[in-house]
Amino acid sequence: MTAEELEEAVNKLIAAANADSETAKKEYEEDVLRAKYSALENRIVRSDILSGQLAALEEEYEALVRKIQSELDESLEALYAENEEGGGGTPPSGSEDAPYEVDYSLSMRDRYVIVKNYYLGLPDKAQALAAFQADTLAQDYLGDYYDYLLQLLLMIQ
Repeated sequence: MTAEELEEAVNKLIAAANADSETAKKEYEEDVLRAKYSALENRIVRSDILSGQLAALEEEYEALVRKIQSELDESLEALYAENEEGGGGTPPSGSEDAPYEVDYSLSMRDRYVIVKNYYLGLPDKAQALAAFQADTLAQDYLGDYYDYLLQLLLMIQ
């Protein structure tokens, strides 16, 4: 699978998950309105019954959103694993030279935490900044998070 095909597949999975989340949110909002109108009709607006119903609806909605996110994560992991097994999307050749763990199956946030912990663990912060700026792998490995870490290192230098 080419990088463009992989990106298209990822975008489709994310779009489907976003659509499912939006549908779940609309249903949740409609259920909340129904519960409130019913409480108004039955004159129990200020009772614990309505509070309990609203809490149960919110809990169901949050569980559904967690399920959608979990399914998306599993689908993305499977897609990336399949792509790696197929030989496409291989990491840059210099990845084995990195002074920190390089694992392209990790989420971007996890990658950021690993690289950040490595560079913040260096005793000389100016040297850490220089080493980070010279790290060509980090820019590809971290994507948009590269700038966040660069700003952090600049601030603590």
